[in-house]
Amino acid sequence: MNRKTKLTLRFALVLIVIGFADQTILSVFNSLCSSERIPMAAPAASFPAKVEKTMYKGWNAYRLSNGLVTLYVAPDIGGRAIQMQLGDQDYFFVNKDLAGKVLPAEQNNLQAGWANYGGDKVWPGPEGWSNDDQWQSVPYYILDGSKFESEITSNNSGEVAVKVTSPKDPRTGVQFVRTYHVYANTTRIKVDQVMRNISKRPVRWGVWHLIQNDAADANDPSKPNPELYMYVPLNPKSQHPGGYYVMFGDVRHPSYQVVDDGRMLKIQYLYRVGKIGADSSAGWYAVVNGQKNIGFVENFKFFPGMEYPDNSSVESWNDGPGIISRGPFDQVLADDPKKTPYFFESEGMSPYADLAPGEEYSYPISWSPAAVTNPVRGTVPVGIISEPFSAKVDGPNVKLRGTFGVYIPGSLVANFYNVMGEEIAHENLQAVDPREVVKVDKTVKLPAQTFRVSIRLLDNSGENRGWLGNVVLKK
Repeated sequence: MNRKTKLTLRFALVLIVIGFADQTILSVFNSLCSSERIPMAAPAASFPAKVEKTMYKGWNAYRLSNGLVTLYVAPDIGGRAIQMQLGDQDYFFVNKDLAGKVLPAEQNNLQAGWANYGGDKVWPGPEGWSNDDQWQSVPYYILDGSKFESEITSNNSGEVAVKVTSPKDPRTGVQFVRTYHVYANTTRIKVDQVMRNISKRPVRWGVWHLIQNDAADANDPSKPNPELYMYVPLNPKSQHPGGYYVMFGDVRHPSYQVVDDGRMLKIQYLYRVGKIGADSSAGWYAVVNGQKNIGFVENFKFFPGMEYPDNSSVESWNDGPGIISRGPFDQVLADDPKKTPYFFESEGMSPYADLAPGEEYSYPISWSPAAVTNPVRGTVPVGIISEPFSAKVDGPNVKLRGTFGVYIPGSLVANFYNVMGEEIAHENLQAVDPREVVKVDKTVKLPAQTFRVSIRLLDNSGENRGWLGNVVLKK
């Protein structure tokens, strides 16, 4: 141990004794640590999880939150998550005409019309009207509009969870159980989804889950949002020509554009009815509201070789005017935002589950909200990539750039490696917060012998939570 390191440790002991009271001494200690490249974690910011019973727009609800993200779960209206928030920004469509209302079955059926409250929901798939192996779609009171049983299943500062259980549905033979989890210090929300056969016959369904995203203009709600997009990675071995197919609406619908050399389907919300399906194998899709600079990623597991309803793992629906064929009948959607509201559905489908009486099937998913900008070029476990990380050598320096959304508060660090993979230096870049778009645009000194550079996210306890990008330098 050299003299400078011994001095550093002595300063540390002194500071522990005096409780870090003297900021001058603290700055000296930080300087010593920096010169020795001894990492010093930032003070831990606390974002503990908590759950409480409350009201949301007149409905009884559970509020699951951690200071970063909030989820409102409303058991009385189909056991749905009625709203998700990042900070104070809303994601989900909520039908203001039904706010606080809990309609009975006689007001939520084919004759009376669908009581579409909004939020998220889970249904059996596939949809259809030609045989008993297809679900007749909404309005469907038992699974979409009835009161679900509910209970808090976890309640501590690290994790809170609420479970909602649907009534038993004799027609489909299933019951759905969903558990929503919110964790400390991250925006990631896990949703456990269980489909149970409650009948005395074998049943075969997929778990069809969807979110109705708010698609109204943030500045003028009487208009649709022109900057709401969904990004679906296309399966390079897709069974569909072009990687996806149009299920409903015009086959030349202008919402759909294949980008990134055929690797990504970019869907723009337009107030014009349309639906697509894709056998996406990447295990994620993203939705971004460019007006608010917020988005989220849904993660799921893809099962190659298994049969999916609609031959799709991901689907989308533009709610808007138009005429579509439902097979045995045509459906007309009015050009009227009161009757055809501004919402955009991002949807996921599990493979078919063949269930004997009493058996159940689990298909968990997760949502990870973040502040982010269009477009989405990819995702990593800690965030969303809008502008991929780049590093350009400029004489003795290197210019680092990138734009991201992150799920965990903390800091970004650039790590420099030699050709043998040895870390030779690191550079603290900036603090990051999931509620703010992360823009990296810095020029730093390039350490000698650098072969590649990567950036990683450290949480507020100094733990490496993952990488946002890596570049092999060209000099």
